[in-house]
Amino acid sequence: MTFTPYRAGKRRPTEQEVIALELVSGLLMIIGLAAFGFLFYAIVTNDGVREATQGPDIPGIGIEVHRTEPEDTADEEPYFELSPIKGGEAESIGIRNFDRLVSVDGVDVTGLTLEEVRSLLAEDDLALSDDDFVIELEVLRPQEDGTLKEETRVVPKRMAPTAVIAYLKSFGFVVPAILIVLGVMLFRLGTRLRLYDVVAARWSLVAFLWLMIGLFIVALWAFWVSGKGGLVSDEPFDFGKAIPHAIPLLLAIIPLAAAYWWLDSVLDVLFEGDESLTSRHTRFAWTLLVPTLVILALVAARPLEQTFIKSLTDDEFGTSRPARYVGLDNYENLLSFKFTTVDCKKDDTGECALTPNGTTVWETSDVEEEERETLKSLSAKERKAFTRFEEAFTWKLPGSDRGLRLLGKDPTFLNSIWNTLRFTVVSVVFELLLGLIIALVVNSSFKGRGLMRAAMLVPWAIPTVVSAVLWQTMLRPDQTGIFNKLLLDLGLISKSEQWFSTTGPWMNSIVAVDVWKTAPFMALLLLAGLQLVPRDLYEAASVDGASKLRQFFSITLPLLRPTIAIALIFRTLDALRAFDVFQVLLDTTRPSMASYNYNRLVLTRSDGYASAVGVMIFIFILIFTIVYVRFVGIEQE
Repeated sequence: MTFTPYRAGKRRPTEQEVIALELVSGLLMIIGLAAFGFLFYAIVTNDGVREATQGPDIPGIGIEVHRTEPEDTADEEPYFELSPIKGGEAESIGIRNFDRLVSVDGVDVTGLTLEEVRSLLAEDDLALSDDDFVIELEVLRPQEDGTLKEETRVVPKRMAPTAVIAYLKSFGFVVPAILIVLGVMLFRLGTRLRLYDVVAARWSLVAFLWLMIGLFIVALWAFWVSGKGGLVSDEPFDFGKAIPHAIPLLLAIIPLAAAYWWLDSVLDVLFEGDESLTSRHTRFAWTLLVPTLVILALVAARPLEQTFIKSLTDDEFGTSRPARYVGLDNYENLLSFKFTTVDCKKDDTGECALTPNGTTVWETSDVEEEERETLKSLSAKERKAFTRFEEAFTWKLPGSDRGLRLLGKDPTFLNSIWNTLRFTVVSVVFELLLGLIIALVVNSSFKGRGLMRAAMLVPWAIPTVVSAVLWQTMLRPDQTGIFNKLLLDLGLISKSEQWFSTTGPWMNSIVAVDVWKTAPFMALLLLAGLQLVPRDLYEAASVDGASKLRQFFSITLPLLRPTIAIALIFRTLDALRAFDVFQVLLDTTRPSMASYNYNRLVLTRSDGYASAVGVMIFIFILIFTIVYVRFVGIEQE
């Protein structure tokens, strides 16, 4: 027998201990290889992948067509008779045996050959990008009295998904990455264990521990799901089905427990080496982080992964149409933009014409004219697939009659980005300033301070939708609105203000609504930071003759900096996801990114496109988070 080379330990291992170590290290390597094998087996046996590579069991609409010669050939021409395949789409939609085919998608089949009719039903020459995944059949159905009744049926096609879509929807990339990394780590751990590495031995104990816990949890899951016939079911629990599924998993724990027990018993005898304090702390930290990482993978990483995968398709919400893989087309459409210059329209005096609300009227740019001419030259089929650049917004160049225009393939999304960023910057700045003032006031000593602290949280306690509706009532565009009535009575305005109309101060209005609701939350966070500032510093500063203003900038603001950073992160990320205020108070032409995402999903049912918008929102939030953590200095604090 060939023994593993032995490095220095407290004593030489016996032959039985060497064999045991080979078995334990081999068990780790086998488990690592099993992770790769399990992933490969799951991919090969997956129904979606199999259907994508081999095609569906019943392709198309599941129908057979036969050319039938009539008994009386003198009075009737040959016709095509249908036979639905059992379990196919045609049978489920109501096509019956002996139905006579009249037309396929409006094409009369009279005079066609059997091959031509079958080609029409299969749509062999139709590109996948042009397929609507349904076929309309017009048939004549024989009646009991011998007459023929005309029927129309729209039959959905059973199409196999592309291999990429089938794989990504079933497995994604998070779970395969976890299995691959886990397999590599366990295999490498097994090879290091054979060299009597004390660090590898301690990591092996952690690996065996979590593998046993994982197998036990999976066994409980299999026991419950098998016994109930599903995760949620009204069926009585069947122990006869549950136990056979759980027993193999529980038995698999036995060799892991034996390996853990043996390795733990000889760790201090056979293994020797220096393990740094950092290594111990790292191992302890990862041991505690395993449950958190598993939960994050299930409740955060997996849904985000599926959203990204769906954004690579043209999936539609609420339809049975299979999704087509479009790659990054959705992102290209969202982010495609051009800048161009444009002249303003002149009035009779030669000046730039203005709308009633004072907005400059602009001409059409050369780029837009080219887009229109290109669109006119395209065929109907090409025009359907063509997306032209349209105006998102135009800025007037200072000291000039010209403007800078932003064009985009999805101008509404570009507007939603601009609306969201404006809303975020302005609202967060005002909330910080107002919240800081409120926090400084309630942090001082005065009678009724407790009542004031409770009262300031009332706006924050009101749900956003409720507060938006409340403000919508108060800011009605006529004299029934409280604000218009008050300002008219005070003589501050001459006519009712259109607070939320496109011609009114709608951005300032929704910022005011959000600041009213959220400033108390900012004040609460800052108040917590103010409570940590030692009073002795203010007393010492007063003795030295520092004014209150000097104390604020020299003591309060520097010590409050970490709290301000945390408050800014919370509020900025929340403002970037703003949905309620925009959805309740504004129309769909002035959305935030979140409300635009909702509109694309609900109003147009473009699930794939809406998923791309959701991913873009996540990227914006990630960028802002990195910027805050990087430049605000929260890591050092």
